[in-house]
Amino acid sequence: MPEFKASSPQTVVLVVEPDPYVRAMAADVLDQEGFEVIEASSADYASTILQSRNDVSVLFTEAATPGVLNGFDLTRIAHTQNPQIVVIMVVGALPSGFSGAAPEARFVCKPYRMADVIPLIRELTRDQSHSG
Repeated sequence: MPEFKASSPQTVVLVVEPDPYVRAMAADVLDQEGFEVIEASSADYASTILQSRNDVSVLFTEAATPGVLNGFDLTRIAHTQNPQIVVIMVVGALPSGFSGAAPEARFVCKPYRMADVIPLIRELTRDQSHSG
């Protein structure tokens, strides 16, 4: 049924994950679900992608990434460039008060299942398209 595919003409999801296996798995699932996927192995590289593309609707990022920037830095950059961007951040654990570090992000704790992430992306992008 159409409601199970991405609601816009291909919602663009930027997947930021240092582990190539995990990144490929997430990208494959998102692609199969009808999303356009861009992959980055670090927040540094993802930042350059965000500077060159204005069509990224969802940032799905690991909190801890190699390089100068981490997922929190990337979230701030992404939100500054596009206040409407949906940010889902993967973390190892979520201590109390943690969300204050990136108030514009939704958090997913490891281990996560893409079967849980997909509905979250759909819900948040649906809300995004109705709020604009």
